[in-house]
Amino acid sequence: MANRKVSPLTDTEIRNAKPKEKKYSISDGNGLQLTITPDGRKLWEIRYTIDGKAKQTTAGTYPAVSLKDARAKRDELKSKVSKGTDPIREKKELKLIKQAEELDSQNTFEKCAADYFELIRAKISDGHFNKQWGRLKSNIIPFIGDMRMNEIKRDDILVYLTRIQERGSIEEAHRVYNIVSQVYQYAVANHRCERNIAVDISPKWTLKSAVKQPYPTITDPKEIGKLLRAIDIYKGEYTVRCALQVMPFLALRPGNIRAMEWSEVDLEKAILTIPAKKMKMNREHLVPLVPRVVEILTELKKLTGSGQYCFGASRTRNSPLSDNTLRSALIRLGYSKEEIVPHGFRAMFTTLAEENIEAHGFNSDVIEKCTAHEPKNKVRAAYNRAEYWSQRVKLMQWWADFLDKVKASTGK
Repeated sequence: MANRKVSPLTDTEIRNAKPKEKKYSISDGNGLQLTITPDGRKLWEIRYTIDGKAKQTTAGTYPAVSLKDARAKRDELKSKVSKGTDPIREKKELKLIKQAEELDSQNTFEKCAADYFELIRAKISDGHFNKQWGRLKSNIIPFIGDMRMNEIKRDDILVYLTRIQERGSIEEAHRVYNIVSQVYQYAVANHRCERNIAVDISPKWTLKSAVKQPYPTITDPKEIGKLLRAIDIYKGEYTVRCALQVMPFLALRPGNIRAMEWSEVDLEKAILTIPAKKMKMNREHLVPLVPRVVEILTELKKLTGSGQYCFGASRTRNSPLSDNTLRSALIRLGYSKEEIVPHGFRAMFTTLAEENIEAHGFNSDVIEKCTAHEPKNKVRAAYNRAEYWSQRVKLMQWWADFLDKVKASTGK
């Protein structure tokens, strides 16, 4: 209980105030008091009444806060109270405002984008993750990355999307827009941004229409045979030749072939198991290996089997071939990028498999499954899921026989 005093405190009284078994207070008057704790601490406290309620707040410790400074704080507080301001409520509100400002300072586009990509990392393949993040780092982050999400305007984004478009990458501009919009959706959902301003861009009206161009490929049987024979006598790196040789048989994305690891290959069972993290849809994909592919890989293993990757780069077997290496190899064989690219072998399979359904007898869902696409007919896909493997093995063998036939028949 406070000891009431008639006269104000002096520094001598404060210095001479000794701790007791229980804490006690000595008053300076007009709501200011000094509380002495059993451990000897001396705390300034200010009492006041507002809206009929008695309240108390602290004003520091003595001697860090002198008697003079404590009185100044009391007078300032009393002045606020006389104007209807509650100092405690005001302090809490200022703290909340400061916290909000600090949080908002972290809500830059780059920080939100990084947090969004970290959230989806486990849901997409490493390759897709790196490609999407790379698009932002190259086209958007250098320009607006340090801006707060709420400060960015529609035109701040549109100007850079237009730049991408002006260099001829129309589809890329649409892809970057989609990523930006996803970052904003994440930020809004997590209260890091007020609204998704990307919706104001309306790419349908502000960007040129993106017409997805199919990958250049060869579908004429005679020309396919010519290409296969050219690959067989490729004079470059042996691992590159092997990669080109297996590529037509597998109907896989080039990245899955380039990054193929020996730990994923079972030559005895003739199965390639691509882990989910390497697949675009983040689902494990099993690939039947036809005898010709098993034969090529068996020979290749003698050279690169001690390394991580089947088609290890020449300098170090623990790094995969680059996409540019395969592109360059095709050019070296006399095929321009307008005629065929590594991804074109996949298009070659899907095109001819669809055109020859009567010959091999398998529906489009099986073809889609071979390329790791979700079957178009979801009901039939679920019903026939158990049958897919045997059907895929037979379909890929039909394809291998087709390739062998065109290579031989056009070689004379």
